[in-house]
Amino acid sequence: METINGPILVIAGAGSGKTRVITHRIVHMIQEIGISPSNILALTFTKKAANEMKNRISNMMTNQINFDQITLGTFHSVFSSLLRKESHWLGFKSNYTIYDHKDSENVIKKILKEVDINTSLNYKEIRIKISEYKNNLYYFNKELEDKKLDFFTKIYKSYIKRCFQSNALDFDDILLHTNYLFFYFPNILKKYQKKFKYILIDEYQDTNLSQYTIIKNLVSKHKNLFVVGDDAQSIYSFRGANISNILNFHIDYKNAKIFRLEQNYRSTNHIVQASNSIISFNKNQIFKKIWTNNEKGEKIRIYCASSELEEAQYIASSILSIKNKTNLRYENFAILYRSNRQSHIIESSLKKKKIPYRIYGSISLENRKEIRDFLAYLRVIVNPNDEESLLRIVKKGNQKIVKNILSLSKKKENTVYDIIKNIENYQSLLRINNKTKNRLINLTYAIEKLHINVKQDNAYIIAKNVVSFLLKENYKNYNYEDFQYILDNIFQYVKEQKELKDNGDTSLFGFLQCFYLEINDDINDEEDEKNKVSLMTVHLSKGLEFSIVFITGLEENLFPSKSDFENQFKIEEERRLFYVALTRAQKEAILTYAKYRFIWGKKKENTPSRFINELNKNFINIENYEYIPEKKEIHSLNHEDKNSKCLEIKKGIKVFHKNFGVGTIVKLQNQNQIALIKFQKSGERRILLKLDKLVIYS
Repeated sequence: METINGPILVIAGAGSGKTRVITHRIVHMIQEIGISPSNILALTFTKKAANEMKNRISNMMTNQINFDQITLGTFHSVFSSLLRKESHWLGFKSNYTIYDHKDSENVIKKILKEVDINTSLNYKEIRIKISEYKNNLYYFNKELEDKKLDFFTKIYKSYIKRCFQSNALDFDDILLHTNYLFFYFPNILKKYQKKFKYILIDEYQDTNLSQYTIIKNLVSKHKNLFVVGDDAQSIYSFRGANISNILNFHIDYKNAKIFRLEQNYRSTNHIVQASNSIISFNKNQIFKKIWTNNEKGEKIRIYCASSELEEAQYIASSILSIKNKTNLRYENFAILYRSNRQSHIIESSLKKKKIPYRIYGSISLENRKEIRDFLAYLRVIVNPNDEESLLRIVKKGNQKIVKNILSLSKKKENTVYDIIKNIENYQSLLRINNKTKNRLINLTYAIEKLHINVKQDNAYIIAKNVVSFLLKENYKNYNYEDFQYILDNIFQYVKEQKELKDNGDTSLFGFLQCFYLEINDDINDEEDEKNKVSLMTVHLSKGLEFSIVFITGLEENLFPSKSDFENQFKIEEERRLFYVALTRAQKEAILTYAKYRFIWGKKKENTPSRFINELNKNFINIENYEYIPEKKEIHSLNHEDKNSKCLEIKKGIKVFHKNFGVGTIVKLQNQNQIALIKFQKSGERRILLKLDKLVIYS
């Protein structure tokens, strides 16, 4: 059945080939239906996904000229380009700077120092809160009513003002300002409604309110919206992603057609069926039954370690053992964890076994000190009003002068750059000597000179000039090699842009925009990391696949996270997170947990994660489990005691569970190995008696 017009939702289960659906649809729309590629907008969440989509479409298209007219990219890259063309409507210049998280936090630090505000929040928490408010359009749609948040309103307004003065946008501003643009200037909205008659979105379950509103406005005229997603993989609520966007699609868009892709091409049957058994515990979901024609494969292996050290040693030994028995390479293995703090001890075990690995989410290129210094110059050359970058440059020569310049800037209501540019007029007020004055004069001269060349020279030429200036003037401790890596990046960027049919955008602004938007991606493939085991949080693993996947730390209070116990919505997201982890595996999934783990310096006894209990026992194998009660007087209701004598377990017995409290056995299943227990506080739960510690409650 062919459906081109109107709202369409495709529920694509894990491993069902959702990217293929979008790419084939775009090619079909252009080559078979005759839709103009200039009328198509396709949105993704990562550059990697966008590039994959572009490559697939390019390979399938018979007319490459048509392909170049498609607007395809991440939400942030597409709407950043749109704002660059329309920024004058909102009162800021097209050469705006994009602030990353570190820039935003530095701005907040300065505000907290200047404004007398009594708050328990630190600058990172405030930055996250500002992001939350922007993504939920709080200040856009209504004024805050809670007087307790007055201090935050003050900080927020100061932050917005500083960014505006610096002609800077943070990542959230890109979407927020697009909403401003469409709301306050209907003529601009109509312009893009006319252009984007067909909109396609990948990973729709990850959209937040800001993204949802942009799309809602754009499709309100033609209503041709095609979205692909999986509610079972909605795991980014902490970023503002709203699962209701996909759950309520049929309500938001009347007469919407819903299709389901339920065949999994990635994983073995045991992994698929085990994943189904897990996600079935969630109440808020769109029903689907994922299936596969793949081989049965190995059962899910569950290993109980005595400690986190033994857990890590087991993982390292298992990798070598599997590798020796198969043709797999190290790059076919992944180790996933709920929290970054788990990685250190795993790293240590891998090193001892001489297993090469890469950790995703470690210190990235843009956070290296010398690179941030270099980028500060590049950003000021493009946008002299970028206060954050300018102050970083000035601070290198004299830390004290920054405070005085900021104070004078506020008093005179001038930008920081205006003060520095006219430093001779303010020398006495700033109390600086002639050496500092001359340094700032040389600095502004260099900025002005390079700024003039911004429009005529490409990014690589300007970057080389900046390096020469840095090494000559202010950065004696650096050498050319410190900047070589990013210079290579800039050279490659310019080369790729020149190879585009329309010559692309080789400007410094173009490079900076591309660079800072890529930072927003979760995983950056900037280094050659072939044939190494991948270590990452489960959140970062989404969209990836590996032959063998280890999911570690499956304990209550860790996975699921302790803070989520009292909230049913959060527990369901934690379960979706585990579902995502499990469905990354193609051939084999190995789950591990530790009886004891050191947390904040204290040895803590752990209970196996409820997610282990929820796995259908037909698809799992349990290794190395032995439970020894701490107190002899307590009667264990585990399936077997240490003398292998089966205890009397029957319906109606009242029991106590360490995490779920008091409950009554309602039903026994699978030869008395699983008990359905109705707990007084947390409702009914299936408990695997061989794993979970229960005691008679009287």
